[in-house]
Amino acid sequence: MNEEIDEYDIYHQDFTTVSEWEVFIARLEEILNDWKLTKTKLLRFSEYTKKWISKSEDIVFQGIRFKISYNMLEPIDKKDNNDTTDDKFIFQEIQTGLWNSASKFMDDLDGSPYPVSNWFGLKRYLMLCSDIPLVEGSIIKLVMSSINIAFANVNCGVPVFAKIREHWQHNYQGLYEDHEYKVSFDTIHLKRISNQCSHLSGLVSLFKSKIASPVALDAVIVSAKFSYELKDSDSFAWRKLTRSNEFLSIDGFDVKKLIQLPFGSEKNPVASVLLNAIWPKFRESTIVDSSTFSDIDPIMAPIWMVSLQLRDQINCQLSDTVSKVMELLDNNFLLMDTLGLSRSLGLVNPLHKITEAPITISKLVKAAMGQSTNVSEFKGPIPDDLLMPLLYYVFPDAVDDNTFNYPDQLEIEYKGDGSDNKLCNYVKTSPQGGLVWRLSVTAARLYDAGGLQYLAHLWYEFTQELQYRWEHRILVPGVAEGAPNARTCLLHQKLQLLNCCIARAAEGSSIFAGNSSEDEFYDCSESESTEEQPPWDRPVGRLHRLEDASLKNGAPLYVPRTQDPAPKTEDQLEEDAELMVRLGDDAKASELRARMMSASLLSDMEAFKAANPGAELCDFVQWYSPRDWMPEDGGALGARMLLPGNPWMETWSVARPVPAVRQRRLFDETREAQQVLHFLRSRTVSAVAELLLPAILRAGAAKAIEEGASGGSVSVGGIDKRRTFEVAAREIYDAEREACRSLCVRTVFGEGREGEPLDVAGRARILAAAGGALPPPTRREFTLRVRDELAPQLMRAALATDLTIIGAFTERTSTIFVRSEPVTSCDPCYQRARIVVVVGASEIILRVVFMADCGRWCDRCGRAGQALCCDVSVSAARIGVGECVECACARPRSPGAPRNRSVARWYARSIPGRARFSSKPDNK
Repeated sequence: MNEEIDEYDIYHQDFTTVSEWEVFIARLEEILNDWKLTKTKLLRFSEYTKKWISKSEDIVFQGIRFKISYNMLEPIDKKDNNDTTDDKFIFQEIQTGLWNSASKFMDDLDGSPYPVSNWFGLKRYLMLCSDIPLVEGSIIKLVMSSINIAFANVNCGVPVFAKIREHWQHNYQGLYEDHEYKVSFDTIHLKRISNQCSHLSGLVSLFKSKIASPVALDAVIVSAKFSYELKDSDSFAWRKLTRSNEFLSIDGFDVKKLIQLPFGSEKNPVASVLLNAIWPKFRESTIVDSSTFSDIDPIMAPIWMVSLQLRDQINCQLSDTVSKVMELLDNNFLLMDTLGLSRSLGLVNPLHKITEAPITISKLVKAAMGQSTNVSEFKGPIPDDLLMPLLYYVFPDAVDDNTFNYPDQLEIEYKGDGSDNKLCNYVKTSPQGGLVWRLSVTAARLYDAGGLQYLAHLWYEFTQELQYRWEHRILVPGVAEGAPNARTCLLHQKLQLLNCCIARAAEGSSIFAGNSSEDEFYDCSESESTEEQPPWDRPVGRLHRLEDASLKNGAPLYVPRTQDPAPKTEDQLEEDAELMVRLGDDAKASELRARMMSASLLSDMEAFKAANPGAELCDFVQWYSPRDWMPEDGGALGARMLLPGNPWMETWSVARPVPAVRQRRLFDETREAQQVLHFLRSRTVSAVAELLLPAILRAGAAKAIEEGASGGSVSVGGIDKRRTFEVAAREIYDAEREACRSLCVRTVFGEGREGEPLDVAGRARILAAAGGALPPPTRREFTLRVRDELAPQLMRAALATDLTIIGAFTERTSTIFVRSEPVTSCDPCYQRARIVVVVGASEIILRVVFMADCGRWCDRCGRAGQALCCDVSVSAARIGVGECVECACARPRSPGAPRNRSVARWYARSIPGRARFSSKPDNK
């Protein structure tokens, strides 16, 4: 009895289960279809910009994260073009770009994320890159097989590449294929240079063997570039010989040296000069370069091009000055502590108030006595012979000398004034050349030369001068007129506020006090009542009549004399806003907030009531906010004024008829001036640096632009001041570094530009700097190209300490006739025949083509008197079916046709005597 076999004991493989490899291929196909990269959907473009656009997707395969990206030059006619491509257009675009790329070299850059676009002249390509290096051969083959399958299934119209080996090797493998041609893009990187590849002759032999053409090729066209590094670059350098602190010398002091910010590098910024000797185009037989002899002479190269390599770290003088001031942002000690004047000035660090004993009257008296004695006897570290010229430079109106006077009109530069491309245009500025500008530059130079004590001494003298000007009602020069401008830096706003206080104090109270009846009242017209009014209804504080407007009761409406609103700086506005937020959201807080915001409104209402006795709220609105006033019934409030909870009604109800001269002042110039002076005098080191840095950065940016630096493109918004300063300082460093490079370029090239061939004078200058002879080349690069009957064939080789070879080779995927020779035979049928070598994508076939009068006819189409073609069999024992040439070209290779045989062997097998042809067509 046969034993029953349990079906579960037999191993079953479920071939319907999708493997990870198939999922990987399917994902590649899905991405290519989504991006419309098939040949039927790919758009055709004729012109492109120089900007690269990219899009990418992530794929995970065997635990490795891949990123496939589509990179393309941005087309010019992108919006209006709906034409699709075909095989002919795509192949022609690739071959044209490949041939044109031969004029470039491997180290040239075109802005593409990967160098294959420059190597092969591609305008669009796909790149598959892994997050870890693909080193193992098995995974590389698997990935390349997946790419080939996905490419064929989708019928992709864009060359596709995969990055393999170590990332630093820049090793790429790629392909493109259509129904007729296949282009292979290969890369090889070797750490050691073989003897065959160390010279041009060996590279040419390698190039020809890679093409493997059975017919003779045209002469190979070669381009070469030899790179020489000239390390002794002192003769090419631009150096500043002036020292940053030489203006401090008493004997040679000159303020003009002070106002010039240091710029550039005191040391040689050039690390090396790279000379490229270029031969753009020559035939392989023109120059001999082999393992035993070479006649390549860089002196005779048609083109010399030079590029400068700067040092990685350049100590730029301007950037060093800015960096030193930036370091002060971490110092939270009082600046006057540096001079020991904090106690004598009555200043205390806010951090010390936590542990400080209560203030007593005796302490106040001692502080006042100390201030009256010690301050006057203070002797700072800066000698008077240097200090006084510095102060006269900042305050030129203190001396009868017009050398450094400020301009009459100080203009504030805004971002919209054509300064969008300027360096650091996002930093709040002050008028260029104004007091803040001069003070900041002077402080930076003094701190760079003499340290923190010099800076503290200058700041102390600056605040003392401001105190003197306030007491004697002298305006501060070099400051823009008007109220504090929020678009300027905080220090400039403070000085503007101080000038407002000085101007108000100089005017005094004459505009408010002692007003006569002639100043306050206007003569009544004949139509107006001349009845004497009681004192409490007598109008006071009238400025002028408001055209023909009248009150609701019919009396004329007069504009009152009001108080000007109190000018505020940006820090005061921030404090007010913070206070509003801290009040809370309850009803009491809302009421208090409304009172604080309506202080100016209440003052204007009281002045209006005093100037217009018997006026109502609608009369005030007619003057103050005409759009909320309605002319019906002699005057009425608009809809917005009638909303419940309107603070205007409440303010009007509590307002009394008080003229502006008897109101509480909205702007107390004495208090505000003292606050400004105390604010400047009590600053910490970091706070003073924060006040000075805006002008220092803008002055540094102006200096960089003056020296030839280009405009910046950094956009800063929504970040704190310190981060803004850091971004600006970095931008200045980059600009100064680039300006140093530009100046060095002018030193080397004169009137020429970097990247352009040198003239005879430039060559002589370079050769003289190199000592009359060039050193051995550090890098050699050859580009080999030839155009055969198929397409351009290209190979590049870069030889330095290692070897990199890249190539693009095209082969045909369908058979073609490439060579024919007559047959020498005694057979009359063969005497009129020809031997034809047929080359295919992976095979070479020998065919015998009979002439038209050989008496044979085609077995396929039946036409007689035509040239017939037969394939030679492997054993040469029999001949294939006889066909005419047209049918033979359309038919694929016969199964018995030889593969990879030498032409000589095929010739031998085709001679009659070993295999004779029959004239009968049925002999097969």
